[in-house]
Amino acid sequence: MAESIAVVASYRTELIDYILKAPTPPTTLIICASRESFLQNLQKDVQRAHSVSLPSDENSDNPAPHRLLIPTIHLLAATRSIRLAFTPTLPHLRAYLATFESTSETDTHSASHQSRAFGGTVLVILGLVALHHSTSEYSAQGLSRSIAVAVEAAHSAGMKLIVAELRKEYGNEDSMAHNEIVNGTPHDPWNEQIPLLNGSTRSGNEERVWAGRTITIGRVVGRWCKFEALDADQ
Repeated sequence: MAESIAVVASYRTELIDYILKAPTPPTTLIICASRESFLQNLQKDVQRAHSVSLPSDENSDNPAPHRLLIPTIHLLAATRSIRLAFTPTLPHLRAYLATFESTSETDTHSASHQSRAFGGTVLVILGLVALHHSTSEYSAQGLSRSIAVAVEAAHSAGMKLIVAELRKEYGNEDSMAHNEIVNGTPHDPWNEQIPLLNGSTRSGNEERVWAGRTITIGRVVGRWCKFEALDADQ
């Protein structure tokens, strides 16, 4: 059985850099957001990364574009081995994963050859945890159900599973929001507390907490996945 890992990225560009590392195996990237929302926020990430990389004494009127916007031979070749899917709701995600084995069988002979050459194919799901946040299934019960479906889909297709989350800031209209700094350190989604069961409610006024027993997201995800750090530059 192929391994399953969980990673956290500060920005979408960081995860894409991680996926595009040479050599790039045949990869299915499931994005838990609408296509429009993802592209808008990806553009913001590219602009942010580009502005940070520019020197303070920049004199050029036409600075070099972000590396993801430069059509290098490697980038063009890598994108041919990546298949995108957008699942903006939990029903969309679970329905896609439920039929994933049959859709993966439509891969071309070339892709199958690449799979053997690179030691397997990869299934990446971006924002699986965040997709639960505004639903009644934002709980250990709901997350376990979705991750189990993802693990089973990857196993049936013989693929390595990567569950990826963004360091999120709630209140943003996008479920996979940008980096949040808490007490001088980036927010770690794995440390967030969630209730054990679906449909749990919060209690309190200013500091609202879950009523009943809770568990960290990391403990739920850790039942299925091994945690790893991204080693790609932003």
